[in-house]
Amino acid sequence: MDWTKAKSILIVALIVTNLVLIATYFYQEYQSKSNEEELRAATIKLLESKNIFVETEIPEEHSRMPKLTVQYDKMNQDIIEEQLANQKALTPEDMTDDNIMELTAAFIENCGLMTENVTFDRIEHTGEDIRITYKNYLNGYAIEESYIIFTVTDGKISEMKRFWLNPIEVSEIKKEVISAIAALIGFMSENTEYERIHVQDISLVYWLDSGSFDAESPVTDTAFPAWKITYNRGKIQYISAWEQ
Repeated sequence: MDWTKAKSILIVALIVTNLVLIATYFYQEYQSKSNEEELRAATIKLLESKNIFVETEIPEEHSRMPKLTVQYDKMNQDIIEEQLANQKALTPEDMTDDNIMELTAAFIENCGLMTENVTFDRIEHTGEDIRITYKNYLNGYAIEESYIIFTVTDGKISEMKRFWLNPIEVSEIKKEVISAIAALIGFMSENTEYERIHVQDISLVYWLDSGSFDAESPVTDTAFPAWKITYNRGKIQYISAWEQ
């Protein structure tokens, strides 16, 4: 037997086999993507028939997520009051957004409340007052309804509101989460309002129903992955994201 010729034939056969496998893979990927696009288009059409209009990008990719153990963090009100009383006001010339952000960040630091999870969210000018919001993030996901909100008036912090959930433990078990499309279907089925709905944002978060959470108790609780759907200028609804 001509082993050199046989070897050449075997190599060619293996190359052809690999090419077939690669072509099959890309075809399946194309079919899957095509099916997802059809499902997305059909969902959008269904939502619009129910007077729900999506005005934001619908997330396509998402990772498996764990649950999160959290604990309410109490702050020392005496320290807050002392810091408020000993402020040095910014001059009108120094009232830039950057300086106001530095003012509030320093206040958090001086009160012993700054952690790696404290993340600047937004600054809003409302008449004579300025409102600065910080949110609680873990690994890129917001821990919902956990915030620090400042009101700045005449160059000084006039008010601070804080509800904070400290992440204690991240579960080692990660589960699949439902797609954003599935969450929108869930939102549609749970919606009891008959007004025209405009969805402005869809994002994955950790969510703990604060209505059932006892902030006066040191006992920990669990925050689960959820899709946060923001609609009609600030209204929010959470849809459980773990696959059942």
